[in-house]
Amino acid sequence: MKWRVVDVEFDDPYMNMAVEEAIPLAVSRGLAPSTLRFWRNDNTIVIGRFQCAALEVNFHACRELGVSVVRRFTGGGAVYHDWGNLNYALSIRREEAARDLMEGFKLLGEAVSYGLKKVFGIDAEFVSINDLQIGGRKVSGMAGAIFKNALFLHGCILVSSDLAILGRVLNVPKEKLAEKKVTSAVKRVITVCEAAGRVVDVEEVKRAIRLGVEEAFGVELVDGELTVEERRLAEELYKGKYCSPEWSLGPCKFCSMKDRDLRIFEELTFKRRGAR
Repeated sequence: MKWRVVDVEFDDPYMNMAVEEAIPLAVSRGLAPSTLRFWRNDNTIVIGRFQCAALEVNFHACRELGVSVVRRFTGGGAVYHDWGNLNYALSIRREEAARDLMEGFKLLGEAVSYGLKKVFGIDAEFVSINDLQIGGRKVSGMAGAIFKNALFLHGCILVSSDLAILGRVLNVPKEKLAEKKVTSAVKRVITVCEAAGRVVDVEEVKRAIRLGVEEAFGVELVDGELTVEERRLAEELYKGKYCSPEWSLGPCKFCSMKDRDLRIFEELTFKRRGAR
């Protein structure tokens, strides 16, 4: 089988998330082939679909550092994105690969592990349900969703991210840190650069993941572009969903911090939308 690779990103994180949802919608509707996408955000927190923004995000630090906040359509925990953080996403026709999310996470985790070993000599381990670790420290996490006719899996891998900023803008519960036997969010993660002991270019990591996906899923990856339909879907999602505070700050409608967070969110969103 041949699957498509699209390497497309925007300065606007809200458009990046709109494209992230548009691709699996198109794949599920038979309007696009199974697809691997690479992309990055700069200075952005991406929170899981069911999380409370006020609990997960330090909005004062976000205002100070110019960090945007956007909610994705998949579950899981909050992550910090910068140019040193590579996002990878698989939109797969369900008859072509994994049967469910658990099998999908395992296959994609093994794919990334294989690629890191092949290209960098790094021993990474897939840890159920959806983490990739190096020496017990997290280098990548994954999330996913099931569409009618497609399985969607995506993750972000720390290549050379600024972990100091990550530690300031994310609120990680002390209980979660205690479970991992660390005292800060920074100490429980690791970058590919640190693991490799050298400066690593994002393009190298893309190559590693491509190799791993071809090996794990038994496919050939071919470079491609977004279709007209995918671009149309992305524009609709961008305008009607991802730019709205109702989406990115929900679902905690009665959160005591909502008014404060709304003001900061609208300020940061206005600045980033102006970049488009």
